[in-house]
Amino acid sequence: MVDIGTGGRWPRAVDGVSVTTGYETALGAALGEDLDAATDPAAPAHWAVLDASSPDPALPAGVVALADHVQAPPALARRLAQVGLVARADGARLSRLLHPGQRLVSPEGDLWRWDGFVAAANAPTPAARRLAEKNRLGEIEARARDAAARRDDLRREVEAALSSAREASARETAGREAVREARRAFDSARDLVLMSERRRNEAEARLANITEALARLSR
Repeated sequence: MVDIGTGGRWPRAVDGVSVTTGYETALGAALGEDLDAATDPAAPAHWAVLDASSPDPALPAGVVALADHVQAPPALARRLAQVGLVARADGARLSRLLHPGQRLVSPEGDLWRWDGFVAAANAPTPAARRLAEKNRLGEIEARARDAAARRDDLRREVEAALSSAREASARETAGREAVREARRAFDSARDLVLMSERRRNEAEARLANITEALARLSR
């Protein structure tokens, strides 16, 4: 088997590919080890963007291109456009309608090629496994972002609740102080009233004594 890996010097095409979840095996069957080639023209084995002199043939009627479920570098666009996605039961029949260069794949990984080559679904290819792992990683990262956003929302809610609690506590403290101040004012006013009544009683007693003394003098 020929190794077309880039040895880490050039990014592989598969690193720039994202595929709808559930179609990783189909893409791995359609492109296989070709996904390990680079997209940099300087690499020994690479994908190049070609300007076709004439339009490529269309896939059989009713067959959806695998490209509809894949986002990939432009250099892979021509290849992906010539790969059809079909149900496993329809592959053998539709493969007879393929033009040179075309192929069909099932979501399970079955492959039918224009030249008669057929490969039943087997274990996922390394590329398919990497794509599946990439999708799982993306899902985990998305959940992590959602969790972080929820954590930040909860943190803001907690901070707002603590702020409200502090304000309520401050109002309660101010209210208690106002009650104490009102009680002190009431006590002062009550003491003043009692002292005034006492002085009034004393004045009335003195007045009574004076009145009685005047009465005696008059007699």
